[in-house]
Formats: sequence, C-alpha cells, structure tokens
Amino acid sequence: MDLPSEIITNILSRLPWRTIIGCKRVCKKWNELLSSLEFAKFHLSVSTPQVLVLQTDPNGEYLCKFVENEDNFQRHENGFLSDQGLKFDPKAFISSPADYRIEIKGSVDGLLCLQYSSKIDDVIYVCNPITRQYTSLPRLARILEYVNFTQYGFGVSSITGQYKVIHLFQKSIHRVRQCVITKNYQCEFYDYLVYTLGTGYWRRIPRNSPFGRAHLSFGVYLNGNLHGLVQDSSKSAISISCFDLEDESFKPFCPPPYPLRLVWFTCCDTLGVLDDCLCICDSTSLSGEGGLVFWTMREYGVEESWTRQYIFLGTQICHSFPHDVVYPIKGYKNGDILFSWQHQTLFYHNNKTKTSHEVDMSAPNSDPRFRFKTMLHNSSFLSLESFQGEDVISYADM
Repeated sequence: MDLPSEIITNILSRLPWRTIIGCKRVCKKWNELLSSLEFAKFHLSVSTPQVLVLQTDPNGEYLCKFVENEDNFQRHENGFLSDQGLKFDPKAFISSPADYRIEIKGSVDGLLCLQYSSKIDDVIYVCNPITRQYTSLPRLARILEYVNFTQYGFGVSSITGQYKVIHLFQKSIHRVRQCVITKNYQCEFYDYLVYTLGTGYWRRIPRNSPFGRAHLSFGVYLNGNLHGLVQDSSKSAISISCFDLEDESFKPFCPPPYPLRLVWFTCCDTLGVLDDCLCICDSTSLSGEGGLVFWTMREYGVEESWTRQYIFLGTQICHSFPHDVVYPIKGYKNGDILFSWQHQTLFYHNNKTKTSHEVDMSAPNSDPRFRFKTMLHNSSFLSLESFQGEDVISYADM
C-alpha cells in the first residue's frame, strides 16, 4: 500500500544523507519526491548541524571534511581521521594556481560560499557538497593598493528568504579611482556590493554604515543578519555591527556589559555563534590567568540576556601573548564548547570536569604548518537549480 508523500517525507528526511541518496534509486516516485524543494526544506528543519573543517597546507592543498561523529572530540580521539563523514575538495571545480587562495566565507542551509582570490580579482562560488552543484558569481576585479579592507558575508533574508552575498570593502579616500569592475559595467568605488542568488549581477547599495572607522570582522550570520566588530573613528572603542539582509542596512546592536578593546593594536575579541546564540570570546586573560571568557546573548537582541562563562585552559596550553585569537565553534546542550585557537589548534572544553583538551586534526604525513578553518554546516538537498537565472554546474566526486 502506498503511503502519503507527507509520511514518506517525514520518515526519509531523518535518515543519513547517504541513505537518502540511495533511496532516490528505489523508484521514480521517490526520486521525484527526494529531489523536490519541499523535501529539501523539510529535511533542513529536522537536520542537525555538523562541524566542517577546511584544512590548508603551505603547498596550497585543500581538504574539506564534515565531521559526523563528534563523540571523538570528547574522547580525545582524532575526530578528523577516524570519522567517515563527507569529504570534498574545492579543487573539484576550482582550478587553483599558486597565487590564489580559497576561503569559506559562510555556510547557510547547506550552501557554502567560497572566496577564490588573488591580487587581481575575486571569484565567489556558491556550492552544495551533497548535490555536487556549484555556481560562480560574476568576477570582481580589484586594485588592492586602493583598498585597506575587503570582506564577504553570506546569509538569507528573514522575510523574503533571499540568499545574498555581501561584499564589504573600505578604501583610502584620497587614492581611489575606478577600482571595482562588475560583470556588465565599470563603476566608481563603493563600500558595499550585494549579489542575490538568481539575479545574475552585483549591485551597489548606499553607504549607510554608522561606523566611522574600520570593520575588524564581518560575516557572522544569525537571524537574518550579518554581524561583525567595528572600530570607531577615535580608535578607542569597538562595537558590534549588524547588517539586516532584508532591507540591506546597518542597525544598532547592543554590546555585552564589558568594554571591547584593542591590545597591542589587535582585537582580542572574536564574534561567533554558540548554540544558536550570538557569542563573543574574550581572550585577553590567556597570557595571565590562562583562561577565556565567553559572553553569550541568550535572547537575540536583548541586552540584558548577555551571560558570562569563564573557561580555564591552564597556562601550559596557552601561548604567552595577550593578542591570541580564539574562535567559538559550537556549544553543546551539556555546556561543552568546541573552539579553535589561531586557526591552528582545536580545543574541546568539558563543562562537567571543567577541563579542556586539544583535538588532533592533522592528516597522515601532513605538513605541521597546516591551518584550518572550522565552522558549523547543515547538510541539505537544496538544489541550486531552484535559483532561476543561475548557471548551475554539476561536478564529479574527487
């Protein structure tokens, strides 16, 4: 007896992604159902984020891995090697010369935003490692001597559900000429460009940032907004910026109840998301007490909801510099926290024992100088072909 499609969707969406792909070969009906946008959305609503690791060595080799068995982190085991999670190589569709570098700029609803850059230009790719699809956005040519900061953010607007890539950059005003070239036209230097998936072009938006100085970071996505840290015109204070992806404007955002500051001309605070909450990690006490402070906004946008959590690492595993940068990665329901240090070392903090240990992320025979970026990623079956107007290309497994 045939079951209603709603029941089949409910059952199959809770299976591992490899099993779901296999189910597509059962019959034509299941293939159509599992390839539909409705299934992709329902699967996203019940899926659990995984830890994503992009490893880079000095030779320009890349490996992207989705860690499915995070219990290895708690057991001091090598979570990068022992897990059988999905792996994919960005070079499956990106031919990378020596002078180029690849970075992950964001992960939203199973889609990865990749920046492929050199001194000459940037190419932004949006891909889905599960469906093995990608699309490349129009090239952005730039003259770096005129730009003192460039960054990208990726997210989805909260009301219309539009997926957007934001290009934010700053300039030396007295030296700027024509230094941004979009696909169809040449324009004068602007602070912000926006690309909406499905449109096929970049567009500039008016400068409405209330901040008079440099963006220290940008691109932390949460609740339909992109967040970052900015420095005011007096260089004496740091605040949180909030870019609304719906109306494409900056809005005020309440900071935690402690001063964000620079130490040795370096920002010791990093912005991230822990357990679906905006989080700031303060690493100023690493060199002295050997600890970290995590400030978490438990209720989004409510200043009174900022809560403080102190984590003692021990001076034996902390480098004696007051400007070390720590990136929050994932918060667990039991209070445990996964975080990285300088994109070089991953730590797991056990809230029950109040101890932290290093997680070995190295690959066999890998260069000891490798670096990695870690973030959360929700695997999905969202097809890029649902964005009409995009030139979607499928790529083969490596």
